[in-house]
Amino acid sequence: DDTDGHGTLLKKTVSSKMQHQQILPKGIFLAPMVRGSELAFRMLARRCGNASLCYSPMLRDHDVISVAASLQHFLSEDFELKIDGAGRSCSIEESAYLMIHDAHRSDTANLVVQLCGSCPAKLAQATTAVLDIYSSNNGILPFGVDLNLGCPQECAAKDGFGAFLVENDAIECIASMKNAIINYPCCKHNISNKPRLSAKIRLLGSGVDDTIEFIRKLQTAGVDYVIVHCRRRIDKHDGNADWDSGGKIVAAFPSEFIILNGGISNYNDAMNVMEQTKCHAVMAATGYLRNHRRYVAPSKTTPPSEPQYVAIEYLELAESFPPPSYLYTQKHMRWIFRDTLQPENDPSFDRLDYSAWRVKLLTFLESRNLRSIEQFRLF
Repeated sequence: DDTDGHGTLLKKTVSSKMQHQQILPKGIFLAPMVRGSELAFRMLARRCGNASLCYSPMLRDHDVISVAASLQHFLSEDFELKIDGAGRSCSIEESAYLMIHDAHRSDTANLVVQLCGSCPAKLAQATTAVLDIYSSNNGILPFGVDLNLGCPQECAAKDGFGAFLVENDAIECIASMKNAIINYPCCKHNISNKPRLSAKIRLLGSGVDDTIEFIRKLQTAGVDYVIVHCRRRIDKHDGNADWDSGGKIVAAFPSEFIILNGGISNYNDAMNVMEQTKCHAVMAATGYLRNHRRYVAPSKTTPPSEPQYVAIEYLELAESFPPPSYLYTQKHMRWIFRDTLQPENDPSFDRLDYSAWRVKLLTFLESRNLRSIEQFRLF
């Protein structure tokens, strides 16, 4: 069946076997995280956290298109990201910084750039723009490009992207992005490898069978692999992941096609899910934010994993690869010290008791007093 279920004929795309593509790694992938999966943290996840593939923070299609339209300006040494008093910046300029100045050749080769949007034509244009930006900046293309079909947040509902695109133009969006990758003139840039196209989705509320059917449509439209967050849109990040449904989805597709995601907090979780479901790889998010070392196989030589040591490792890389603003560093520090400063199972902890040492430190960390790497080190 070559239709999307609404009578629309799907455009057939060239088989991925006919393109030069890198092998999809096994293991544990670092998830895309807004203000969380920037270059410094990706480097940390690979070097000290056993990550085999890393995703960028989510980028909006229209911001990426705007960056490409003014590429020479953003590539110039005169470009400086403007940060306001609250640590925020223009979304176009921040996207430019993330793709151009928060980049490294060794990272790009192992990077999947995640896009969001709801218009097939704009997403195709943004996909081409991503490839232009990376090839112009450091001469190589990212490992892949991903379409966000899983975000359950209010901003996604408002703008019709993420998990709210599934019942609309998701299939057409994937087909347009695939065509953009196929038609990209790699030879012109002396590049041999075509990026892979992925989609990150959630279990559909109507059940696992409908989820499998939706993934089949994505496959027909040209997606190379799919990451399935084994929770529904309504669940957001609450409750246990449904690995039984994940296993059924894995069994319905080729061996390297499905990556599973949802509540994988350490190495043992990752190995257990891969063994239980037979998925090719897994993806993790907040577990990495809490402590990247949890994803390394236990051994007698494992370095200290106390939060202060974890923070030092991140800050060293953040100094070498400065994030767009201090909000990124602040987010990481809050997550690293979260279990210490916001214990979930300690009945004596009261978030509103401002005389308590934990609350005092947490309030200070959440304030605008800490901006530089050196200041965060003193925390």
